[in-house]
Amino acid sequence: MAWAFRKRIKVIPGVYINLSKSGISANTGVRGASLTFRSDGVYRNLGLPGTGIYSRQKVGDYGGSARDEGTDQEFAPDEAFEVAAPDYSFISADPLEVTSDGLQGLQQAVIDANRQKQELTRDAESIKGSLSLLRLGEVLSKVCLIYCFVPSLKRSIQAGIKGRQDALKEVTESIAASAVSLAVEMDADCSSAYQKVQGTFDALTRCSCIWDVTSGSDVDRVQSRSAASMSVERSITKCLRKDLPGITSSETPLVFLNRNGADIYVYPGFFVMFESPSRMGILDISELEVNFEATRFIETDTTPSDSKRVGEVWEKSNKDGSRDKRFAENRQFPVMEYGEITFKSASGIYEKYMFSNARASEDFFNALQALKDLL
Repeated sequence: MAWAFRKRIKVIPGVYINLSKSGISANTGVRGASLTFRSDGVYRNLGLPGTGIYSRQKVGDYGGSARDEGTDQEFAPDEAFEVAAPDYSFISADPLEVTSDGLQGLQQAVIDANRQKQELTRDAESIKGSLSLLRLGEVLSKVCLIYCFVPSLKRSIQAGIKGRQDALKEVTESIAASAVSLAVEMDADCSSAYQKVQGTFDALTRCSCIWDVTSGSDVDRVQSRSAASMSVERSITKCLRKDLPGITSSETPLVFLNRNGADIYVYPGFFVMFESPSRMGILDISELEVNFEATRFIETDTTPSDSKRVGEVWEKSNKDGSRDKRFAENRQFPVMEYGEITFKSASGIYEKYMFSNARASEDFFNALQALKDLL
């Protein structure tokens, strides 16, 4: 039985994120030869370890960062087929388009690591299939007594099984190592600020309800006889901590699951929009605009246990808010206080989340904003 193993193992470089009051930068390479990616360009670092001899040279700029202001027209709907659209859509640009200049090296390293892992996984499946066939042949040859009476066949099968077991072990180990090893260096102030972000995020995950707000439309209150000035489309989602495919780090990122786009991963100093192992964007957190608003929401579903009830309204109401008696089945709904956090960036990030616990969401916003203010 012919069989070959294509060895496609390479070393995924370590990446070091430097986080301090002066900003964020990323380093990749080995001792004595590395590259630094910063917002003002790419620098080559050369040195002789142990001698103190060291040099740094700028070797490139980030070009093409300016965006064509007219490209938004490309997505305008055909007027001949125009349908009612929401007034506000909370959806981000393509993840590959939102990466900060200083973090393009990290982005490419993570994507390369994930591609390598996919290739090695396919190799592992091929080896497992070949190993299964050999073991089946071994069983059949034993049943037919050929295994014991033809020593050359026995040696061939045993050698084939041993070779494939060794290859599978090597590939499995390489799959586990196919990730960027991320080390984050933080000064004392940034470390303290990020610990507060983590603590407030953990409280945020315990909210009774978390919604991903996908769109919103203004309401004609006179025509609809409604007390609400805006209607929104929202979906139940989660906040949690989990690792990002392609990165191993001592800091488990803070994750906002997104129901209409890429999930959000928050690391110390940067913000990842993750769509798939080969499609992600990484943004310097100092370039991210974060807003908080305590909002009054007319709740037509079950009221969360950790929300504050601030009033009641009628489904159909008069201008002064009183019940419109023309509607016999007019219902009364509670008005709840929720917290809303919006993430925006000049590169195209635009996401909004609603939390049943307004205080918890405000605490997280304040902690995240304090970290941003340090950078």
